[in-house]
Amino acid sequence: MSPQSRSTRKVLRLPVSLGGKLPALTADVSTAGCRLELPQVFLPGSKVHGYVLYADTEMPFQGEVVWSKPGDPRASVYSSTGVRFTHLSPALSRLLRPRKGQR
Repeated sequence: MSPQSRSTRKVLRLPVSLGGKLPALTADVSTAGCRLELPQVFLPGSKVHGYVLYADTEMPFQGEVVWSKPGDPRASVYSSTGVRFTHLSPALSRLLRPRKGQR
């Protein structure tokens, strides 16, 4: 990940549902993608879809897994997965868009 894309990410803990079945949490997020923490491991190249839940509103997205790091269930450590967004709902795009004065 380039330093520029890292600097545009917000540290946000938002609940996510992948495919309406798998719960996850965002660790950081931008309009380009996010890092998810979840019990499962996805292979890079996997297509994913789901929604972010914010203020009781489901905000859909589609994406592709670009990297994945397995967790350790014995230590209660979740897996980390990097997702590049291929489609964002307008509401999610507005939520993630940097505000004036933010990086």
